[in-house]
Amino acid sequence: MKKTIFILNIVLLVLMSCKQKQDKASNLKTFAKAYGYVKYFHPSDEASKIDWNNFAAYGANEVIKCNSKDEVIKTLNDLFKPIAPSIVFSETKESYDFTSITPENMANYKSIYWQHRGVSLGMSNQNNIYRSVRVNRDSEIDESSASGNLTISIELEKYLGKRLKYTGWVKLKEGSKGSGHLSMRVNKSDYSIGFIDNMRSRPIKSNEWNEYEIIGEVDTLATTLKIGCMLKGKGTLYLDNVHLYYEENDKWIEIPLKNSAFETDEIGQPNEKSDWIGSGQGYSFSVSKTENYEGESCAVLLYEGKIKKVKGESIFEEAPQFGELIEKQIGNGIICQIPLHLYGNNKNTFPASEGLTQLQEKLNTVSDRPTELSVRLGNIIITYNVIQHFYPYFKEVDIDWEKEFETALNQSFSDKTNNDHLITLEKFTAPLKDGHIWVSGGDLGRYGPPINWEWIEDQLVITKVFNNSLNISVGDVVAKVNNIDPHEYFKEINSRISASTKGLLNYLALGPSLFGDKDSELLIQIKNETIALKRDNTYTYGITKIEIQKNKYKLLENGIYYLNLETISMDTITSLLPKLKKAKGIICDLRGYPNGNHGFISHLLRKKDTSKAWMKTPKIIYPDQEKIIGYETNGWELETKEPYLGDKKIVFIIDGRAISYAESYMGFIEGYDLATIVGQPTAGTNGNVNPFNLLGNYRMSWTGMKVVKHDGSQHHAIGVLPNIYVNKTVEGVKLGKDEFLEKAIQVISE
Repeated sequence: MKKTIFILNIVLLVLMSCKQKQDKASNLKTFAKAYGYVKYFHPSDEASKIDWNNFAAYGANEVIKCNSKDEVIKTLNDLFKPIAPSIVFSETKESYDFTSITPENMANYKSIYWQHRGVSLGMSNQNNIYRSVRVNRDSEIDESSASGNLTISIELEKYLGKRLKYTGWVKLKEGSKGSGHLSMRVNKSDYSIGFIDNMRSRPIKSNEWNEYEIIGEVDTLATTLKIGCMLKGKGTLYLDNVHLYYEENDKWIEIPLKNSAFETDEIGQPNEKSDWIGSGQGYSFSVSKTENYEGESCAVLLYEGKIKKVKGESIFEEAPQFGELIEKQIGNGIICQIPLHLYGNNKNTFPASEGLTQLQEKLNTVSDRPTELSVRLGNIIITYNVIQHFYPYFKEVDIDWEKEFETALNQSFSDKTNNDHLITLEKFTAPLKDGHIWVSGGDLGRYGPPINWEWIEDQLVITKVFNNSLNISVGDVVAKVNNIDPHEYFKEINSRISASTKGLLNYLALGPSLFGDKDSELLIQIKNETIALKRDNTYTYGITKIEIQKNKYKLLENGIYYLNLETISMDTITSLLPKLKKAKGIICDLRGYPNGNHGFISHLLRKKDTSKAWMKTPKIIYPDQEKIIGYETNGWELETKEPYLGDKKIVFIIDGRAISYAESYMGFIEGYDLATIVGQPTAGTNGNVNPFNLLGNYRMSWTGMKVVKHDGSQHHAIGVLPNIYVNKTVEGVKLGKDEFLEKAIQVISE
């Protein structure tokens, strides 16, 4: 009997805990709805003066304390009245009193309202196609770069094929909101990147001096190395005592660096004593004699900001009229009424609020540590609202965004670490199927084992081995990973990746499937043998480049020219035009990202490009995308150019790596039928990215524009489809074949 009572008590406690979590999630959803409506659509002066990221965390923390509907309404009023004095929260729908927001004397008052073309409010990049304007209210836009960089370049001829180690002592000034990052980048002779690590997954946030390091491999095609330090966001960073080493016979041998301790009086511009170069709008570079780690001075990277004052001029004709409301039930039986249009004079929007100063003081105390529940909840709320009001592809993807929101909120209560939160953000946005979505933050290990692998013929196949002493060969099939079936192993990884097509998903999963903490083990089973691989390096992971792609261009047999559009420049293509005119055929390899060479399309066009509306930026004045008023449309409007090359056989090779700009390129090839396309579908993701920052040094990117095919049909989650499908085979990988190229040659030869 006692045992039964004990079990019943446990069950009751579990049920009560679940109920409490559900109530908290419901209250958070209510707050989140009001948050988005006021942030993006209520034009009060007060709302434009607060830190909306901090407000998300502060508001979430206040709302989860509520135990009744009355408490929720009181808390919502306490939160929003200082920034939106005309807002009304109630349990029953009542007529809104518009006299309360109408000045008695309308002299000198103008209409104030929001217009969004896409969205730039709260986004990282302010100088692009996306704009948010509070009409008739001037605003300040920070045109600063996303980061300030202090770098030095080193010739690599002596160190080809070797491992390098770069170390430096770094600290952030207390109160800095940005993050520090050592950076190391190897450039190759074909203009591609051989190795890059900027500590994106392990940002520096400490206010104490600590030594950090980056270890990377130098490709045999490497030409130059750039090392340095980066300050992302607002704050001050100190750098001192940097060193660079190469590995020889298991020993690290130092490579001398000019001014490695920053003992000169000036840095940022090359001079006789220092080669350290600074870059980044809104950042300055100097030396400090007081904050140095050792010696007499250290380098200082300082965010100063490049602020531009912008007039609040209308960006399109449509506007919400005075008297229009957001009138919604926002959860828990609570109705909100929020004006979309206010009047304002040269002092304030009407009516003015009270309590803004006190609210701002509270917001200044908000923590940005992801270990704090309020920060995690705030980031979920911020992300939810960006997507809810501005993501252009809800009709193209099958997603219950409200359900995903609730799941992410509930998971945030269980998360404890920085990486837990990163994974929750990834899983939250993965179902959007947007290949431009990436989330940075946390400190997930990015070290990998000495192999590359790919999915080929539905099998996980080794495609590269970096360590010849291993009993592993290219073409070997991996039977198990960490003692489980590879498909099962990839399930968890795939659940964190937002991808529009299977090809892109498989590609994006390759790196994360191999990554882990430094010196951790990855177990793989090949031919009934279990092999333990140590993750001890930062190789370039992904689809292994094949031999032909080492060339920018090449004359093949039978008078066929091969152009690698990922590396060849437009200038080089222009110089080749006389030879291309005489060629039997041209193969264009676009298994990747074009190198600014889309001008080549003009030589394939028979007539001028008339497709002017395949890029569509939504015009938004109402929430929840319920009444999108139209789109601002754009195209490239390419001209024809001589020599005309469309009179010969042209073949384009594509696969899931071709994303964004590459798909704009391929949109012409497909839309105007300019070539035979062979390979696999492209990524199905196009449109300008629109990144934004979250609390705790997390950052997210997404697609803010709708792109369609040239005939107006859906492109997103479909991509450009090949005329002739080609599949890699395990046998082809073993033999080192490029089956895509072979098919392209066959098409021209026939």
